[in-house]
Amino acid sequence: MAVIIRQATHQDAAEIANVHINSWREAYVGLLPQEFLDDRPLYFKNRYQLWKRVTTDPEQVTFVAECSDNGIVGFANGKVARDPEYKDYAEVYAIYLLKKYHHQGLGFQLLKNYFNVFKARGFTKGYLWVLDGNPTIDFYKKAGGVYKGHSKEENVADQKMTELCLVWDDIDLEKK
Repeated sequence: MAVIIRQATHQDAAEIANVHINSWREAYVGLLPQEFLDDRPLYFKNRYQLWKRVTTDPEQVTFVAECSDNGIVGFANGKVARDPEYKDYAEVYAIYLLKKYHHQGLGFQLLKNYFNVFKARGFTKGYLWVLDGNPTIDFYKKAGGVYKGHSKEENVADQKMTELCLVWDDIDLEKK
């Protein structure tokens, strides 16, 4: 089963929406209310509309992991930082991979390809926000992300949650 990493097109919107919804349901068990996760498929239209916009936005960068048998199984997305204190950084807005495809190096390849676009644009640093307690924190740390004590409170599923900021002082993941 071959998997390729490639830049997303607007034609990928439905498959990205599917991965977005289902990877949330897999990734956030125990972190978010189960009822909230069970309702995620009801938001397909919303996610599809979002990804139709995102994949045609020239400021956003989106890469997908596409399996020859199952289509798109993961994605990474973002653009220049939204947070003023990181104004010269590339921000990863989202990186999701269906659980079946974890531990195969695909997440790292998505992140590396994503950062390579920004490296080519002259960026050297990157960051992302991740829910405290999310097991993917270990993946980000192995990929070079460092928690430097910056966090924020967000309201997710009507719950106050803490998000941690992980920073890459060097987005050149070719060295990793």
